[in-house]
Amino acid sequence: MPEKYASRAAEWQLANDTGCFMCHTTGKNLLGPAWESVAERYKNNPDAEAHLTNKIINGGSGAWISREMPGYSEKLLSTENRKILVKFILSLE
Repeated sequence: MPEKYASRAAEWQLANDTGCFMCHTTGKNLLGPAWESVAERYKNNPDAEAHLTNKIINGGSGAWISREMPGYSEKLLSTENRKILVKFILSLE
């Protein structure tokens, strides 16, 4: 975990436990976009939380790269944990 996110250890651990870091990270693109890039793209979008929550639930492709992100059902990631992750991602700079 980058030092600048040390105060966000619980959110970082949730992302790790969920498998997000297999495709995403901070500071650079992997299979998916860097989370700071996601935060930057949606920072002035009033529907950002709903859009990203929908993307986590249903997955999809084409917004960033040609690879498809899998969806995460309630069984894989609870509604509460989805909210935590979305707010975490959108808070990154």
